[in-house]
Amino acid sequence: MKKLQFCLGAVVLLASCAALAQAPDPCKTQKNTVEINECAQQTLARKDKELNAAYQSLVKSLASDGKTDTTDYAGTKKLLQQAQRAWVQFRDSDCNAKYTLNAAGTIRDVAALSCKIEHTEQRTKQLKDWIKG
Repeated sequence: MKKLQFCLGAVVLLASCAALAQAPDPCKTQKNTVEINECAQQTLARKDKELNAAYQSLVKSLASDGKTDTTDYAGTKKLLQQAQRAWVQFRDSDCNAKYTLNAAGTIRDVAALSCKIEHTEQRTKQLKDWIKG
């Protein structure tokens, strides 16, 4: 009896995994507002990862690591951290304003998410350009 229950549980689990694996990508289908918002959320998450990678690369480049110049790497890093925190607050406030402006409509989420995606792409480019010098 326990083997049968185990086998049935395994079959149900495998069927659930197969169903999840075949779930359509909301960024490919976008048939409704929910899928549009899911796609925008996924895109923002991906752009945030790119931003964080660029930021971490820049922070690592600001290590003195035995450099003999007189650059204040620690001070520069501190200012960069302050700037990044302020930038996040700016992005969120700016995009929350767009959300509030569109609060009565179904476009509110995608308007705010698109705003965050655009700002995040711009900031990522700025950080990468900073690394290049």
